[in-house]
Amino acid sequence: MLMQIDGTIIFVIISFLIFLFIIKKILFQPITKVIDERNKFYAKNSKIENDSKEKSKALLAQKETMLNEARIEASDILSKTNEEAKKESENTIKKAKKEALDKIEENQNTLNQEKINAKTEIKNEINNIVQSIVTKILGEETQVNIEENKINQYLKL
Repeated sequence: MLMQIDGTIIFVIISFLIFLFIIKKILFQPITKVIDERNKFYAKNSKIENDSKEKSKALLAQKETMLNEARIEASDILSKTNEEAKKESENTIKKAKKEALDKIEENQNTLNQEKINAKTEIKNEINNIVQSIVTKILGEETQVNIEENKINQYLKL
């Protein structure tokens, strides 16, 4: 049984072609349109995603740069503050040393002056004691001059 070509086959072919045309218009075109829109949506979102990633990388790099600059600035401020504090402490120490040396010199001058005054008083007292001893021994007042180098020798001055 071979197939016979007659008028119904042409009707079947034409109705099949009309069916394909209708299916294409009703079913395939909307599906194709939805698939195209979905692909456009994904492409758009993919582009937005890539742009967002690039922006976030740029922001991270900017943040790192700003942090590094802030660290450097903070380090500079800290070192300047340390230097200023060191200079200030050195100046304070120098001032205190100078004041201490001035006070020591002043006290030494005062002590030297008191030493000279004490020596003079002791010499006068020795002369008075010797004068009164000589006057008591001799019974008369006599002027006695004691050499200053002898007094210094006894006082070990």
